[in-house]
Amino acid sequence: MSERHLVFLIAVAIAAASTPIRAQDRDGQPDSLLRRIQRLDSVMIARSHRVDSIRRSLVRPIPPVRVQRGTIQVRTDSVLGPSVRVAVDSVAALIERRGGTMLGARVAGHVLLVIPDSVQSAFWTRPVVTLLADTARRWTVGRAQTAADPTPAQVAAGLATLVEQIAMQGADSALSAWVMLGRAPLRDATPTETADEYIQMVTAQAAVVRRCRSRDVASCLDALGIDSLPGTRLDRWYAPEDYRSALRVAAPPREDSAAVDAWIRCRHDGDQTSCRAAAVALPNDRVPMPLPASVRQAFLREVLDAGGAGAYDRLLAGTGTLRSRLTVAAGEPLDATVARWLQRVERSRPERMRPPAGLILASLGWSAAFVALALIRRTSWA
Repeated sequence: MSERHLVFLIAVAIAAASTPIRAQDRDGQPDSLLRRIQRLDSVMIARSHRVDSIRRSLVRPIPPVRVQRGTIQVRTDSVLGPSVRVAVDSVAALIERRGGTMLGARVAGHVLLVIPDSVQSAFWTRPVVTLLADTARRWTVGRAQTAADPTPAQVAAGLATLVEQIAMQGADSALSAWVMLGRAPLRDATPTETADEYIQMVTAQAAVVRRCRSRDVASCLDALGIDSLPGTRLDRWYAPEDYRSALRVAAPPREDSAAVDAWIRCRHDGDQTSCRAAAVALPNDRVPMPLPASVRQAFLREVLDAGGAGAYDRLLAGTGTLRSRLTVAAGEPLDATVARWLQRVERSRPERMRPPAGLILASLGWSAAFVALALIRRTSWA
């Protein structure tokens, strides 16, 4: 063996002798990797526990008590069961009286839920009873709440609200846009609702509503958004003396600086010329509706009352213009429905408000306290 080969072998041996240090470093790597895997496993376990907790809070167990009458099915607990049974009877009668096969099929596709719940108030948690339109999800489109210890009438009101919301689910866009509130008025109107309807009609500052109250059927249909008279919305709905009230809820486009300046002067100074300039600058789609959605709901209730059983099904299955669909649902010329609705509105004028007895007693008590305090201070000065 030559000297050159010997030197090469010695160099290889020296290099091999230095490798155990690196091998020891690599031998320590499995331990560090194992510790990292264990740490990651613990993080995953903690996060899975949090996910399970959130899932349990969102998906509640189905209550054990099942109540069914006709097409309506409700799940509740044993405490609320007696009230729910009475309420379901009345709501089932409402569905039978107002609806038909279409409404029944829509209600049958849901299992309503009536359960004890709680809501967060300012400083504490307040107990309530929550009504949901589906047992599969905690947060649904149909949702209502009532008192923690509700009467059968309160439960029935909540269930009827869910049924009204279910009735409008899946309705065509034209009908849904006209109704606006997302529920069909299947229940009878309460005294408060009829009084509010009268107040809305009387206080509406729009010429078309004033013509409607004078028995102009075409103006009523225009104000309700069912049919249209010739001309722009501003000309059809508002007179010049109504412009300022319309501009309280609508403004011209901000790109039109002259109209915006006139709008500001109209709101602050009430200048009639400025009000007219700002109102004329309103685009047709920005002119505010003369009547709120609650009045439309009241008129739709009048239509369903006139049509009787099956009116709701005819309304949803109808085609053509909104006026023709409402006519089919009412089962009579719409002019007759409008005339009867106007008579009912005028009869629903609320009585003059009387102050509650408690308010009178409280006022007298505070007055006596102020007089006594004044006499005491006068005596101390003397």
